[in-house]
Amino acid sequence: MRALVVHNRYSASTPSGENVSVDSEVAWLRDAGVDVRTHEVTNDDVMSGDTVAMLRTTVETVWSPSAARRFERELDEFRPDVVHVHNLFPLLSASVPQRALRRGVPVVWTARNMRVLCVEGTQFRAGGDCTACRPGWRLPGMRHGCYRGSVAASTLVTGATAIFRRLARSHLTVVAISEALRTWLVDRAGFDAARVHLKYNGIARPPASLDELAAASSTTLLYVGKFAPYKGIDLLLDAWQRVRCPQVRLCFVGDGPLADHVRAATADPRIEWVGRIPAADVAARIARARAVVVPSVWDEPFGRVAAEAMAVARPVVTTGRGGLAEVVGQAGWITGTDPSRLAQAIDEVATSDEEVAARGAAGRARYARLFSPEATTRALLDIYERAIDPTGRSSGRAG
Repeated sequence: MRALVVHNRYSASTPSGENVSVDSEVAWLRDAGVDVRTHEVTNDDVMSGDTVAMLRTTVETVWSPSAARRFERELDEFRPDVVHVHNLFPLLSASVPQRALRRGVPVVWTARNMRVLCVEGTQFRAGGDCTACRPGWRLPGMRHGCYRGSVAASTLVTGATAIFRRLARSHLTVVAISEALRTWLVDRAGFDAARVHLKYNGIARPPASLDELAAASSTTLLYVGKFAPYKGIDLLLDAWQRVRCPQVRLCFVGDGPLADHVRAATADPRIEWVGRIPAADVAARIARARAVVVPSVWDEPFGRVAAEAMAVARPVVTTGRGGLAEVVGQAGWITGTDPSRLAQAIDEVATSDEEVAARGAAGRARYARLFSPEATTRALLDIYERAIDPTGRSSGRAG
């Protein structure tokens, strides 16, 4: 099987779980015997370009003929059995998968956010859930400037995603990274359920060199991620004031718009902020934590940090919003967004070594079954086969 993977990479200056997911999938597909070629562009090219290049990018955000021509040359040279698109914004656009479809090449698309309906991709605005935009009515997202606070940019993104949604609904095989996101795509975004398939994000196995301690031997709870309102930073800090156990510690890894809130919270000697650190150091922090806290107050499409914690037998304390409850299952504490319930769960984590060990072990088993490279690559190959031959008559193309 020949697979052509298409991705507009996020800037290297900003940590991107999507970049990591795409790179991992490509490597694991190659390990499985698939002939994979990548067709990638990067947002760093826009950021470092001159004014003329940036203007051209802006004009072609909605529909890019130049990107389509470059991609068509790739199609002619590689002649793939399937094209797999990930992020197309802002340098590629729906013009790229449209060229593959014109050649009769099936196209698979992985949905990792809600941007086909919400310009920001989160359905979260002004501190709470927002469902003002719906199919055929995207004006609120433009009027509020939901994309980076800009009406003009929001209008461009809305146009680009509206065109892509029409194409995807009718012609693409869609991969949802959680059942929660699959349900949203069908019920809210108007996709045909038969076209949308579940395939969780794959999480790499921890390296053998990782210094993994017994979770119950640690007193540190860990938050890893962006310091943004929808990530539940304020909820976690509110809950922390209600935690009764004096021995437990809370460590923040990351940065973002609410950095000042976290900095102020470190007046409490039980709170530490280490800032943004390399991925290898993040993995080491997770492996030395007692548990990981994922307090998101928006509907997370997946919850990568939760799955990474489970890979090293760390239980997860989470609100369970979106795909988080589905990812965590019995491998942690699911509290909802009530700060008192979140605090109660943290106290239980801090004082119950047996529960921490048991839920951590359940998480490791769940990771192996659902999120490991082997499990997710098998699922993706099955989706490729169905896209190539919907009748199910083909066999043996993945090897």
